[in-house]
Amino acid sequence: MRPILWLALVLLAPQATLAKPLLRGSQGNYMVTEFVATTPQRAWAILSNFNNQAEWAPDISQAKVISRSGNNLELQQTYRAGYTFGLPIKAKLSISEQPPKGFSYRLISGDRLNSLQGRWSITPVAQGVQLKHQMQVDPQVPGPLRPFYYEQQEKNLRQWMIILKRRMEAQ
Repeated sequence: MRPILWLALVLLAPQATLAKPLLRGSQGNYMVTEFVATTPQRAWAILSNFNNQAEWAPDISQAKVISRSGNNLELQQTYRAGYTFGLPIKAKLSISEQPPKGFSYRLISGDRLNSLQGRWSITPVAQGVQLKHQMQVDPQVPGPLRPFYYEQQEKNLRQWMIILKRRMEAQ
């Protein structure tokens, strides 16, 4: 394709096709970011609605807050996605909230996971917020299956951001 024709196609393409969540990292250590045209309060309300995650999160089939003390809580989740090879994986997480800026989490116990920890942050920017998710995961997956696991995990992280952006921007 000629460079000028390619440039014209890129410049004339709808903006939505060009905008994708930015994912950095690999092999279980990730950071994904996305601009969302919403308020920090709305972003926080949706992101911190832990009991309803299973309604919209692509990899969570069940989620329930099992205890809360102030801004600290324990959350039970069951994952089922490509990276779980179709198997349900249960995890109990400790969450420390910093409303409306975000929260950090770490694995207390879980099936088929050596470790899992991360942080969601909501940063006000011009005309919206920057939503960022940093995650480190070490699955109990045999070596030959790890590339597939990580590929599916990366796909899932992008899906989370796309879904969250749509929910947070919906009026």
